[in-house]
Amino acid sequence: MTQANYISYKDSAARVVLQDGVYYRYIFNEYKKEYDALMQSGLYEALIDKGYLIVHSELKYEGNDATVYKQLLPEQIHFQSYPFCWSYTQWRKAIITYLEINKIALSYGMILKDATPFNFYFKEGRAVLLDTSSFEFFKEGAPWLAYKQFCSEFLSPIALMHYNGQIWSGMVKANLKGLPLNFVSKQLPLKSWFNLTCLLHIHMHAKYANTEASVQEENTRKSKAQEGFTKEKLLSLLDMILSTVKNWKQAYNIEKHWQGYYEHDIESPIYLNRKEEIIKKWLSDVKPKTVIDLGANTGRFSLIAAKEVEQVIALESDYICVDAIENAIDKKVTKNITVLQMDLAETSPNFGALEKEYSSIFQRISNSHLSPSLVMALAIIHHLHFCNFLSFAQIAELLAKFNSKYLIVEFVAIQDSKVQLLLKNKQKDFSSYTQENFTEALLQYFKLVDVKKIEGSDRELLLLEKL
Repeated sequence: MTQANYISYKDSAARVVLQDGVYYRYIFNEYKKEYDALMQSGLYEALIDKGYLIVHSELKYEGNDATVYKQLLPEQIHFQSYPFCWSYTQWRKAIITYLEINKIALSYGMILKDATPFNFYFKEGRAVLLDTSSFEFFKEGAPWLAYKQFCSEFLSPIALMHYNGQIWSGMVKANLKGLPLNFVSKQLPLKSWFNLTCLLHIHMHAKYANTEASVQEENTRKSKAQEGFTKEKLLSLLDMILSTVKNWKQAYNIEKHWQGYYEHDIESPIYLNRKEEIIKKWLSDVKPKTVIDLGANTGRFSLIAAKEVEQVIALESDYICVDAIENAIDKKVTKNITVLQMDLAETSPNFGALEKEYSSIFQRISNSHLSPSLVMALAIIHHLHFCNFLSFAQIAELLAKFNSKYLIVEFVAIQDSKVQLLLKNKQKDFSSYTQENFTEALLQYFKLVDVKKIEGSDRELLLLEKL
């Protein structure tokens, strides 16, 4: 039962295992000293107090695997987001948390041996480390073993986003083991060379790590680093990078059209108020535990749903809007929202080892512990149909694939001004774009429960239940 599996096979010191729908972490004997130091030194409590580390309890191990030292029951993660779907704000939270954890760990004589952003999840707007077995003893004069991984997997993506735009977050999906530093160095603009953190840890690091002619020079540099790598020097390095990231408050962005949608582009205040009333009423009627808000925009309806349900998962294609929701989570009392960047026409698949290491968005939402769930698809059908050319049959299948019990979908009529804007200069025949045809496609997977006309607009809301 503790053998390597598809989601936990890289660490020989511990193993995460799914049993009867519950995730457990097994600590092996070879990690006994490090685990005991984590738990007995006060480091675990210090990190839990900060909200930086996943909470766990120890169970009595009743198996027959002699290599097992402890069986842990970690707090169950209801929904796991992956770094390639994080916005800049989320990346920034994760890297700051990673650096702060290392600083605290050093004061207890330990340090993180891994530096992958995949070891983090988001809870109540905070980045939380999920890998309890990632700590090792710090030794004076030794190198920081996770340094190269940190530069390629953590520092490089956020530097690219800061200087070149948030779209670079998606590069992580194609480079699970980190971005090559020489590649990153070539993509960063000239002004990044005047940033000391980028200069030392990306540009110069790339030069030494990727040029055969400088192998000897690199060995000499490593030797010197090993000789004088004290706790104080490592703390100084961490502080320098931390100061840089904290000063990188925003990514390079081109203003997107939909960021001010609810402030400037709504049909009328009457429409918006009535839409809110209908959705609140339906949420109260069907009482879902989880809401999946597709095309969440800046999160107006995600925040409304969060007051009615246990968990909201918001998917939005615009990085700026994702940042806006993340910032709203920070400012609001409501914290039960997880938001990530996702284009519904290009959803993330199963991939990694044997396509089982990382799950698709559909599988992760279906596996959510909080069910029954409800999908909200508000004012996105016309975008999927006219901009992405998905047929009604494909859209209906897409909505059904989230495996929710209920669906609230908004249909925007062809005479609507926003639809007419999308149709401008398009030569294709869209005469089949009718509510009757759309409803017919939905009825392959759902049964119609209710339909409400939204006053002040040419739009209707449909409430459906999965067959």
